[in-house]
Amino acid sequence: MSIRSFRGSAARAALGLLTLSACGSGDDTDPSSRRFRVRIENVAPFQNLKSGRFDTKISGTSPGPLAPGDTYEFSFTAGRNHRLSFATMFGASNDWFFGTEPRGIPLYSADGQPVTGNVTSQVVLWDAGTEVNEEPAVGAHTAPKQATSTDGPGINDFNSNNVRRVGTQPVLSSGLPFNLPPLATMIRVQLAHDSATQRFTVRIENVSDDRNTLSTSEGIKPVRITPGVWVVGAGNEPLFTEGQPDRGQGLEALAENGDATALDTWLKPLNGVATPLSPGVFALHNAASPLFTEGAQDRGLGLEALAEGGDASRLANALSSTPPAGVSKSGTFNTPVDAAVPGPLLPGLAYEFTVNASPGDRLSFATMFGQSNDWFFGPDEQGIALFDKANDPVTGDITSKLFLWDAGTELDEEPAVGPHQGAPEWTVDTNKTVRRVPPSRYGTPLSQHLRVTLTAE
Repeated sequence: MSIRSFRGSAARAALGLLTLSACGSGDDTDPSSRRFRVRIENVAPFQNLKSGRFDTKISGTSPGPLAPGDTYEFSFTAGRNHRLSFATMFGASNDWFFGTEPRGIPLYSADGQPVTGNVTSQVVLWDAGTEVNEEPAVGAHTAPKQATSTDGPGINDFNSNNVRRVGTQPVLSSGLPFNLPPLATMIRVQLAHDSATQRFTVRIENVSDDRNTLSTSEGIKPVRITPGVWVVGAGNEPLFTEGQPDRGQGLEALAENGDATALDTWLKPLNGVATPLSPGVFALHNAASPLFTEGAQDRGLGLEALAEGGDASRLANALSSTPPAGVSKSGTFNTPVDAAVPGPLLPGLAYEFTVNASPGDRLSFATMFGQSNDWFFGPDEQGIALFDKANDPVTGDITSKLFLWDAGTELDEEPAVGPHQGAPEWTVDTNKTVRRVPPSRYGTPLSQHLRVTLTAE
């Protein structure tokens, strides 16, 4: 299930599912029983899928700017809802940079085909709004002259401190317009794609000519393109917002000095798979393995539908109609707290449900890792003990008792990237057993995806 989760019939079933009533009465009059509130939160902090820095030209051995004929190149894998953003300084300026639209360049077309070829028409020359604009390569505070300046990086931009488009005739601090050469005579950006690996390769080339491209009051000046950063995400404006001030995260240093270090460093902790969680099922039990057995194949009762498509209805119905040994109650959770209708659990949202339990009862549940082929979160087959050895209720954060599981029903692809995630069927897994997803396969700590807490009421 991708971020465009719950498609097709499984989607409609998952979204239309109402919470099932308990499939067994239990003994709610037992004086030792307690009512537990279970809260499942999606706590993923990730804002982008991945990011990186480009700073060394092809065939180069050390970081540096691009001269005419030089090229930066970088690669990444991406899924069908992802976009590419980047920023790299126009070296002759005070604080101008080449970049994409704020939401980035779509990497796939509306019909799902990868975008390839020359995408320079989607590149813009931006003004970071952090420094006054002087004549490129001539002004005392432009990057080529910066080392000889006696008063630092220059004064703040008095026209506007907002990030904005430079245009073809920007007005300089002198009040005079400056005729910029067409953007396509300075930079070329191309995309290539390998369908076998879902890998894109980006080439950023300096196509200027030091003999004639940039004409100034001091004659022809060179165009240089500096090291920069790139981001792949779902289009959430990762680097700046047009018409708003720079966010103070490192874009200023890049746009004024060609230094991508701070912005690259700030982006890295925000990278990851901000997967939604699907509606899920729970079971209260006092015997092992109500939902699956580790190391054995899926039982065909509905776990596959949940793990592949986020459809909890089949497994919930199976638990209700024919409860496994030891299961006293079961049900579903499918509506985020404060939401009006059922739906997936996006970052920042939470599911809640309650159960009445007695000493000896354990809790199991399962919810899909949405941007996967067949992964789900849940405790091990023993479930989570709801009472300790003294028969006191277990409360607080129990996230450490959860694991990320592979249902063994479909071959794995890179999370959030694989084109078959959420599809009705794909290649059967070569290992057909339910098993834990090892850190070597997916190393992000589970605690960066969800938090589960118990409250005894």
